[in-house]
Amino acid sequence: MQYRIANMDDLEGIAQLHAESWRNSYRGIFPDDFLDHDVWDERQNAWVSRLSSPKKNQHIIVATDNDEIYGFICAFGHESVQWGTFIDNLHVSTAAQGKGIGKQLLYLIAEWVDKSFEHKGLYLEVLEDNVGAQHFYHRLGARHQETNLWQPPGNGEKVNDMLFVWENDHPLLPHNIAAKA
Repeated sequence: MQYRIANMDDLEGIAQLHAESWRNSYRGIFPDDFLDHDVWDERQNAWVSRLSSPKKNQHIIVATDNDEIYGFICAFGHESVQWGTFIDNLHVSTAAQGKGIGKQLLYLIAEWVDKSFEHKGLYLEVLEDNVGAQHFYHRLGARHQETNLWQPPGNGEKVNDMLFVWENDHPLLPHNIAAKA
């Protein structure tokens, strides 16, 4: 598996993986009509915007093998004064789950944060019904901080969105891993 910074050539692969991930993970959470018909266009439009006009603090890494994208992570550095860098997306294809790709993508973002920002904390949001993702983040030391209501795309009902954080001193961050070695 190779890991590299995403570029415009990755648009289709990222959007497809993102749409498929939502279809697999959010069935019963997002409206079926949205997942069956609109999710591809919605995700493609989002990624056209992110890849063609990135925010200055945006960082996207893809995991590839033979030019196929098996995972990606998108983060916004120092997005919050309180929590640090926001991990907006972390998705790994169903076929590649359980192979350490998601964990490696998180480590690579943490390494970028460690080199680029004074505030070393990381945070992300997980839907309450996405129990598998919650377990994954807990295993890596994230802690649930708060729960808020979120309006998903597709005009469905609001859902609980859980904020998970790794504080500045958490062992996931490279400067803390090196200090313990």
